[in-house]
Amino acid sequence: MLPLLLTAVSEGRLTVEDIVKRLCENPRRIFGLPVQEDTYIEVDLEQEWLVPTYMTFSKSRWTPFEGMRVKGTVRRVILRGEVAYIDGQVLVPPGYGQDVRKWPTGTVVPHPAPTKEILKTPERPRPSVQTEALRSRASSPRRAVPVGDARFHLPPRIHRASDPGLPAEDLREKVVKKATEPDLAMIQDGSLYLTGPLPRQASPQSLPHPQTSPLLHPLIGQHVLSVKQFTKDQMSHLFNVAHNLRMMVQKERSIDILKGKVMASMFYEASTRTSSSFAAAMYRLGGSVLTFSEATSSCQKGESLADSVQTMSCYSDVLVLRHPQPGAVELAAKHCRKPVINAGDGVGEHPTQALLDIFTIREELGTVNGMTITMVGDLKHGRTVHSLACLLTQYRVSLRYVTPRNLRMPPDVFHFVASKGIKQEEFENIEEALPDTDVLYMTRIQKERFSSIQEYEACFGQFILTPHIMTRAKKKMVVMHPMPRVNEISVEVDSDPRAAYFRQAENGMYIRMALLATVLGRY
Repeated sequence: MLPLLLTAVSEGRLTVEDIVKRLCENPRRIFGLPVQEDTYIEVDLEQEWLVPTYMTFSKSRWTPFEGMRVKGTVRRVILRGEVAYIDGQVLVPPGYGQDVRKWPTGTVVPHPAPTKEILKTPERPRPSVQTEALRSRASSPRRAVPVGDARFHLPPRIHRASDPGLPAEDLREKVVKKATEPDLAMIQDGSLYLTGPLPRQASPQSLPHPQTSPLLHPLIGQHVLSVKQFTKDQMSHLFNVAHNLRMMVQKERSIDILKGKVMASMFYEASTRTSSSFAAAMYRLGGSVLTFSEATSSCQKGESLADSVQTMSCYSDVLVLRHPQPGAVELAAKHCRKPVINAGDGVGEHPTQALLDIFTIREELGTVNGMTITMVGDLKHGRTVHSLACLLTQYRVSLRYVTPRNLRMPPDVFHFVASKGIKQEEFENIEEALPDTDVLYMTRIQKERFSSIQEYEACFGQFILTPHIMTRAKKKMVVMHPMPRVNEISVEVDSDPRAAYFRQAENGMYIRMALLATVLGRY
């Protein structure tokens, strides 16, 4: 039934809010049912498919809708925080369902009128999204307002994704908590979440750990060199894994899925966030890190990159490599027996940064589709914007570029994006592009990439984001920056709840945890 209703949404005959009301809110109110914490259905609103002769779990083994083209499919079903179904596979044992009418009477809660919020962009209005406050969430600097938008509630920043990857011992909840707030319905990149807080019930004590999704199988044991190797489905699943791992970290739960594994960290260029977040990711997963320093290695004796990589692969299970020469990481990977992850190759690509950037956009705004992303600064040398622009072609977005004429987006990236039907515009200043912008992606002018100091100084300081300029921006716009910053974002902007660059840096650890766990086949 749900795919048929979602097809009606895509045709404009229904809204997502209609479905939430009819299938969730009304039945609960009519029958006096308690809300259920961490219980929701996640669907892909974009996938088109033909209805087969009968569905997998059909008892009649027949359907009158055979051959009908529908748009929308169920990805996951979460019951009380546990993944019950994912991509055609049922994970919970028979009898896992519960009769909610037999729960303690104190679990039935009132249902106040919901606070509704409309997410819009100038180009493509999106469906309305119902958002309400969640239990035990402190006010977040992201949205320091009384509106109950739980997506932006930090300490403890527990997001409304499922938590399927918990060890069996962590699944047992001994206390039934009394819920006093209403539920949440949320959309993320074409995914619909129907959820709401309630007293968590005791879980079965031997639930199986979910297996790696078949969509992620192509990544197991493979190099990660370019954003072009990722499909949208793979990204969606990586983001789900990152959600789950983040919840475990924030709940201070032990994660030892990479215990005994070693990551070699090889950085031939300076790095703070990428190197540190990869190391933190590996440690949090129970693994260890072997650090390679060019300054104290045999590189000083003339050893080649290929030899160094082959040697380090003898001592590790996965290598994270950054090098100043474009294409160097891909070349080194050809000589390596272990998976190599590209942590940046000169002015070429930075795939893991692009993944964490899109993950951050989803977390901050709820979706990527329909957004207008404005990239500012050194687009010629910025590997982060090269990878991000290419990866964003998987979504329905508009791109805007604000850059000096001699630092424009490289033609190969520009033409690749254009070939995917993505609208691209160029502007001379931030103020002109800002009013319709949903994501402002600032970058620094990269001094180390210029051949002369005079050329660098001619570009430096042209685009600086200040609190005054921010007054022209949308109230729900987010400011991102791959860091480090020099002077392109005034420090006064840091206190603006729309400044997401430090949350963005934190997200890098969760995305890299997900990627390491996937590449090493442990999730």
